[in-house]
Parts: sequence; structure tokens; C-alpha cells
Amino acid sequence: MDYKNENLINPEIQMLQLPVSFHKKTRQNLVEAMKGVAQGRSIALFRGDTTKPIQDQDIEENFQQESNIFYLFGVNEPDCHAVLELDTGKSVIICPRIPEAYKLWMTVKEAPYYKQTYQVDEVKYDDEFEAYLKEKNPEEIHVYFGVDPDSGLTLPLPEQPFLKSYNIVNDKMYHILNELRVFKHQEEVDQMKFIGDVSSEAHVRVMANTKPGIREYQMEALFKFHVQERTGSKEKSYDCICASGNEGPSILHYHDNQRIVTDNSLILNDMGSKYNGYCSDITVTFPSNGKFNDKQKEIYNAVYDAYISVLRSIKEGVQWQDMHHLAEQRILEHLIKIGLVVEAPIDELVQKRVGAVFMPHGLGHLIGLRVHDVGGYAPGHPEKLKDLAGLRSLRTRRTLKAGMCISVEPGCYFNKVILEQAFNNPEVSKYLNKSKIEEYTCVGGVRLEDDVLITKDGHFNLTNVPRTVEEVERACAGLPWKN
Repeated sequence: MDYKNENLINPEIQMLQLPVSFHKKTRQNLVEAMKGVAQGRSIALFRGDTTKPIQDQDIEENFQQESNIFYLFGVNEPDCHAVLELDTGKSVIICPRIPEAYKLWMTVKEAPYYKQTYQVDEVKYDDEFEAYLKEKNPEEIHVYFGVDPDSGLTLPLPEQPFLKSYNIVNDKMYHILNELRVFKHQEEVDQMKFIGDVSSEAHVRVMANTKPGIREYQMEALFKFHVQERTGSKEKSYDCICASGNEGPSILHYHDNQRIVTDNSLILNDMGSKYNGYCSDITVTFPSNGKFNDKQKEIYNAVYDAYISVLRSIKEGVQWQDMHHLAEQRILEHLIKIGLVVEAPIDELVQKRVGAVFMPHGLGHLIGLRVHDVGGYAPGHPEKLKDLAGLRSLRTRRTLKAGMCISVEPGCYFNKVILEQAFNNPEVSKYLNKSKIEEYTCVGGVRLEDDVLITKDGHFNLTNVPRTVEEVERACAGLPWKN
């Protein structure tokens, strides 16, 4: 094997700094938002993520900072806490005091580093935290606590025993801070556009270098290589989904990535990255041999029609659930034309949830410092649906407003489990042409996903990948694909 490739590593890297002034602005916004909620000498206390040893080994899991402490302070080191004094606006980082002996094994960052890097008002070591609180003597300590509507989980609270001496308030700040994060500042949009563009390049690079006979994990490896080579970022938004063949693309969160890519099959690659904490989430679907066959093209165009219809419709004031219905309707119209779904009024098919047989997930989700970002369900906005197929998977039902960032990801799948359930449900099966559907299970599934910023009169796309059949086939051939 020839290991020498002069063009493999490109010395030209891409970087975009997130200014410290951004974090100062987010702290000021939180202080303003907490007025009338916090009493007297109150503070907001945030716990960063910690180093976690892997079982009994002398190494740690990959560190990924808790998103709120990063949003407000920019801190990207483990084992830190941070305080925002809500009466004065003063910012304090509580950093770990690392023993001198550790300097042999790791880069030790001390208080002056935190002060200079993050430009906060004060830095204390963790063994000085208790004395700081005694001096401040806060009337309330507000902590971020709430149940995530998607995972059902909560973030761990600060655990210092001396905190028991204070009035801990855990039911005020959660939704206030989430709502601040829903609406993106220009600095955040810049970060998301940056990593969206680099991730898009990585997807196109994978498309141009994929052929039958490779393994799915090789597509994942090339994607990660491109992003880290270009930006230095080691973080990912989520585990890569590289699904090929008849079955893989029909499984929504397929993570095996082990199959050999076969000829004349579709590949569904759902991969994103993180840069300075901000996420991209992009899905492309393309033919393994570079050319769509007729069945693949029919289903792809059904999803593309849904995708482009939503993008042409989204803007401030639009209800997200209506966009989900629009995507369902467009896909159903194509499935009727193909003969997979019996011709019937679209409203009737939507009411009977026939569309959910083929698109069982929600249309998209808020995105930012988390790939499924906070604020999807909040007081004063529509609640999560529990019963209706497809709609119960919506990660938000909010009315769109300028400044929101959201993914748009319609899909059409031939999932064996869901199809079998539908065939056995007389309320749904009467609308399905079973024999014709079985002819199309070889397609597996199609999903198209972009990340967009909502504007007053439309949207701004944060990603840039081939979408039409013609564009996809050109990209697979390694040709310029943009018109």
C-alpha cells in the first residue's frame, strides 16, 4: 500500500472565533430576564460537566461541556462551576485547583488563565467557593433544573454540601434561560453557518468517494476526517448514521455503520459536527453507484417535493405543526400517484395518520448548542402530543419566530415493523396497496435535512448540499453540482 499522498492533508485550516463579548451579552440578558423573579442578593449557579473515568481505567470519557455554562461564560474546561450575581451582574468562575504533580501528565490551567481567557470579573478555586458564598451571603441561589421533554432527563445539580445552608431555587430559571437560547444572536448564526458549510463540504466529499464495496464506517471516517482536518474540531453533534441497503435507511437512528455498501442501493447519511459548541445536523440520500434507479428516484422526488414545499413556506408566524402536515401531504400525493396509497382525500389520509406510516418522525427540531436544542416545549406554547402517530414525535409545535434555528427533515421510509403494524390495522390498511408497497421496500428510505434560520419573511439556509436528483448525481460523480 502506498501511504504517501501529497494531497491528503490540506494545510489550509478554517477557524471562526466566538468573541468573549458574546458571553457578556448573554449574561446581561439573563440578569435582565431574572428581574422580578430573583429576590435581593441572588445568584445564578451553574455546574459544568465533569471528568468521568472510563470504568477502572486511568483515562476519561471525552469531555463535552454543559451547554448553559458555555452559553453564558464560554468555559470549555471540565470540573468548573460559574456564578452570575443577579443583583450586580458580576461574573465568577469557580475552577478546580489541580495538584502540582499533575503538570507532568496534563496541561494544568490555573486561575489567571480563566480570568484572561474568559474575561470574567473574578475567578475562585473550588476550595475557595464556600468562603465566597459566605461573603456574598445570597438570599437565593437559582439553579437550572427541569425535565427535558425529549429525553425525560434532568441535568445534575451542584452537589457541594455547604449549599444546603442556602435557599436553593430550582423552579424559576429553567424556562427563562431556555427561552433566551431559542432566539439566536448573530454570533451564534455565524458559528452555525460556519460549521454547517464545513459539514456540507464533508458530506459532498463522502458522496464523491463512495462506491459499492466499501463499508459504511468508511463514510463516517471520511466525514470526521474532513471536519477535523478543516477546523480542528473533534466534537460531533451526535453519532453518525451511515445507512445503506434495503433495511438500514428505514431505521431512523441506525448507528451500526458496519454493512458493505451494495450496488444499486440507496445510502442515507445523517451526520453533523460541532464547532465552538454549536451543532450542525445534515442528512443526504444518494445512490451507491451514482445513478438513481426508477423506484429510488420516485421516492426521492416525493421527499424532495416535501422538503422544497416546506422551505418555500416557512417564515415568522407559521405554525410548525402545519409545516409537518404540509410535508406529509406532499409525500402522500406522490405515493398516491405511484400507487402505494389508495386515492382518497388528502385530509382524510392525514386524519387517519396514513402519512405517519411512511414518515413516523417529526419534521424537525430546534438546533443550537444542542442538536435537539432547548425550548421546543415551554409555558405558553402548544404542549407535546401523546397519541397521534408521527405528530407525537414532533419536538416542538411552536409558532415560528425570527431568530429561531430549526432543522427541516422530511422523510419517507419502508420500515418493516411499522408497515406490518399498518397492514394489521384495518383503519389504516384500507388505504395501503400492500403488494405495491412490498415492491418498494428495496428503496429502504429517504431523508433530506437542512438547518435553517427563521427570518421575518422566510428563512436562511445554514447548510449547502446537493438536493435535486441531477445535483446529487453530479456530486456522486465528483463534478461541480451547483447550477
